[in-house]
Amino acid sequence: MINNALSLCFSVVTLKSQGMKNVKNPLIFIVEDSVVYRELIVGHLQSKKFTNVKTFDNGEDCLKAIHLKPDLIVLDYSFGGINGLELMNKVKAENPLIDFVFISAQNDVEVAVNIMKLGAADYVVKNNQAPYRLVRALEELQKATKKEKMKHGFRIGVVGFFILLFLVIISIIFITTFFDL
Repeated sequence: MINNALSLCFSVVTLKSQGMKNVKNPLIFIVEDSVVYRELIVGHLQSKKFTNVKTFDNGEDCLKAIHLKPDLIVLDYSFGGINGLELMNKVKAENPLIDFVFISAQNDVEVAVNIMKLGAADYVVKNNQAPYRLVRALEELQKATKKEKMKHGFRIGVVGFFILLFLVIISIIFITTFFDL
């Protein structure tokens, strides 16, 4: 029952990407201490064309590889060493543009809501639908990133247009003032 409530609760959340650099083939870090579950996630992601995946069985190893600048980190809430929330906080302090999706058996709604308030893009409860929900979350993050990039491009275009318009007006004023037209 709690799994269904969490799934319903998080399926209506609008994802806001922090800004994937590579939308077409994002670098995804998977931090999962269960080898079987980690391989299940990787296999499912690769079958859905998410092929740029690196895996880690603990947060410390993930931190050592953070210089690779992943676009997204998919992580469990609890694993050996530092927990997922601590890992997210450490990474976001230095790399605020990296997105996070938690995939965890932790099905406490309050924990999930707090994690999302602290900056996670999504929270997926581990169950038989989790790999599918994870892919859906990644696709939504890709869409959100594309939308943000389009908005940014539009803003740059509008600003450029007004700068050009300003220069044309100044040129006309200059020409008419100095040549008495």
